[in-house]
Amino acid sequence: LLYLSWTRLVASLGNRCEARMSPNVAIRVLTVALLRRAAASFVSGDEVYLTVPRTDCQLTVEKNGFVQTHWEHLGEWQRVTLERSSGSGTGGLADGDVVYLKAWTGLYVRPQGKKLWAKAAAPDDKAAFTVRSVSGAGGIIQEGGSIALQTSEGDVVVVDDPSSSGDVFLRSSAEADISMQQLTIAAVPATTTGAYAHTTAPGEVTPAPTTHASVLTRAPTPSRAPSTPPITTAPPAATTLAEDLPACADLDASGIAAALSVTTVQLPATLRATCPGFGIDFSCRHGFYAATPHNDGVHALFYNDAMRNAIVVLFDAQNAVVKTKAIGSEKVRGLQFEPSGKHLVALLSGATNVHGEPHRFVKMRVPSLDVVWSKPISSQMVGLEKWTPDNADAIAVSEERYVLHSAGECSKGWCKSHQGDLTQVLDAISGKQIRREGKDWMASHSCKQMISYNANSQTFLMANAGDYFPKALEFNGFAKGKHFGSAKFPGWGDGAGRQGVTQGSIKADPWAQGFASVWSYGPEGDEPDKLYFASIDQTSSFVQPPRQVFPNSSGTEIGGNIAPLSPGRWLVAYTQAPSDVIKDYLKVYYDNWGVEDDLRLKGGRLAILAADGTVLVEPVDTAALGAPFPVEMNHLVERSDGLGWIYFDGPGKATAKIVQLRCRRA
Repeated sequence: LLYLSWTRLVASLGNRCEARMSPNVAIRVLTVALLRRAAASFVSGDEVYLTVPRTDCQLTVEKNGFVQTHWEHLGEWQRVTLERSSGSGTGGLADGDVVYLKAWTGLYVRPQGKKLWAKAAAPDDKAAFTVRSVSGAGGIIQEGGSIALQTSEGDVVVVDDPSSSGDVFLRSSAEADISMQQLTIAAVPATTTGAYAHTTAPGEVTPAPTTHASVLTRAPTPSRAPSTPPITTAPPAATTLAEDLPACADLDASGIAAALSVTTVQLPATLRATCPGFGIDFSCRHGFYAATPHNDGVHALFYNDAMRNAIVVLFDAQNAVVKTKAIGSEKVRGLQFEPSGKHLVALLSGATNVHGEPHRFVKMRVPSLDVVWSKPISSQMVGLEKWTPDNADAIAVSEERYVLHSAGECSKGWCKSHQGDLTQVLDAISGKQIRREGKDWMASHSCKQMISYNANSQTFLMANAGDYFPKALEFNGFAKGKHFGSAKFPGWGDGAGRQGVTQGSIKADPWAQGFASVWSYGPEGDEPDKLYFASIDQTSSFVQPPRQVFPNSSGTEIGGNIAPLSPGRWLVAYTQAPSDVIKDYLKVYYDNWGVEDDLRLKGGRLAILAADGTVLVEPVDTAALGAPFPVEMNHLVERSDGLGWIYFDGPGKATAKIVQLRCRRA
């Protein structure tokens, strides 16, 4: 029996899995099988491992609740407790029984869009899964049996799609072959402790994916096997352990100054030396910066070099370059991580000023930057590439949908030759455009766009700053294929591209269902631009009326951005000037406003606001600390070790500054 079982395990080593089976784990799998071979079936309260037969990878719940099958490992993160629904039988687990899956975190697995997350504090109807015997024989499910899971709404759980190995998502039963749903169920042995069930053997780490390691220019520090307690290694001298960081919730003015750090990084190629004067063109001083709290510190930069190559640079938590990749020669337009951090999504356009040219989405794996797919996106009504703002936040992504929110020139009908906004949607898995979910022309003359996604409410929130219809900053929601809501902040416009909103940003509240937004607005005439704040709920309604952030200030506040700091606290970044600096409101349509270099170097400020916009921490002069902000495209992002942004050293330069506000997130 030992020989035959070992032979079978050795043969499985050739199966594809992001981390191939190590001898230690092979021994654990064998031990589990032997200890449980005599067991009859499963009952409510049993802890189990669920394994994909083709790859030998286990269903894994990460610390943030994300469910995947990328790893082959029998540890704490792979333990799932079966809890039977009260409507099922009382004997052994059988075909057709309804169960809840309780993760090691104590939270329950349930669908969120087309993915699975363990975020529910208590079981409910959406957390119920019907167990199906893959053998088709029905009856009691035995140790080592093959099962499939079906949601309460009838979708099946896909755990092994060869085109997207390691991803877990939902499909209709007609779209998923049974081989993609199959899981082998095995109990966590009650008689084993320590290395077999709860913790990793001393010194063992989860290997990096074998398909990734060969393409890294600098191998990242291996992630520890998902277990408790973690095994830590000595960090570089400049790095502070997460537990030693101040809590983000406790930061005050002196804490902000102490938590700031600046790292100068070498770019793979120089920026363009000359700046465009007006219109859509390749930038001389800006790129897009993205990060996520959910991928162990990986963050990314997307910019055009002097030769117009669109370059992605991936950094590790210590700001060392992990990987670089050129993905085209179009103008960079946006960069976002999927909420799980497993994929990076880039948006490009041709910058040709040719009416009707599509934009292009590129989905890449992290950290290899291997392209999963590259797909065009366009509108049948609104042509991109002409009168398309090129410094707006144009994309937001979920695990199921990628949304483009931009603007361009109408190509036909009543609006022909006028400018307005567009919203178009791609399926995140296939890259196919879903035109029925798109909605163009929510605003005539949309001069600025903002967009963000909240995974808690599964809602996208968009905003248009218009100069004609409406003459306002208007917020709209999008969820489950439907567009809704309209909250307006009144403004002015001349109907020819000039209006009062110069820049703005929306960010999701990771501890709630809604969003917060900041924007700069200047009254018509020679009046300074002022920073405004609003909280918006998931229905696209203001929680309270928008308010001016610093009503007693006499200067200008431009280039604003916002990020969640802790529950009920928001970090606001902007550039401050003693007098009005925006003279041509048409020029803020693009990414070179013509402001003085001295302002770029000296105007950066950070402040902390409450959820109602009240100032909790007065502005801190970060520029004086060597941490200025980019004015036209200020990308303030959440990182696993706090928050951060990136600042190019100037046209024609090959260096940039990564600025971190290092703090321990809630």
